[in-house]
Amino acid sequence: MKLVIISLCLAAAVVAQEKYDSIDDNFDISEVLNNERLLNSYTKCLLDKGPCTPEVKKVKDKLPEALATRCAKCTDKQKQIGKQLAKEVKAKRPDLWKELVAHYDPEGKYQEAFQDYLKP
Repeated sequence: MKLVIISLCLAAAVVAQEKYDSIDDNFDISEVLNNERLLNSYTKCLLDKGPCTPEVKKVKDKLPEALATRCAKCTDKQKQIGKQLAKEVKAKRPDLWKELVAHYDPEGKYQEAFQDYLKP
């Protein structure tokens, strides 16, 4: 019985430490933020208004879970990229930001958690 409990605890610890794939951690977010065409293309994908590149599709697929878990599975680099992207889009493209928020958080249930996430 003790072995079963220890095994379950170890399995839970491994699952809890699971992170999203870090292959794309070297993604240059400034390239997207400084390129209006690229930013619009990525946004259309995220809002289900246009086609997705494989990289953006991966983000899109994980975004609901990341919002719900306060990015618990994100690597430090992914958190940094997410914060930079959110802050810059919110400041420079508030119209776009509102669309994204309305699409991914129509009930506003992640707002408090997201504001905490954006703090330095």
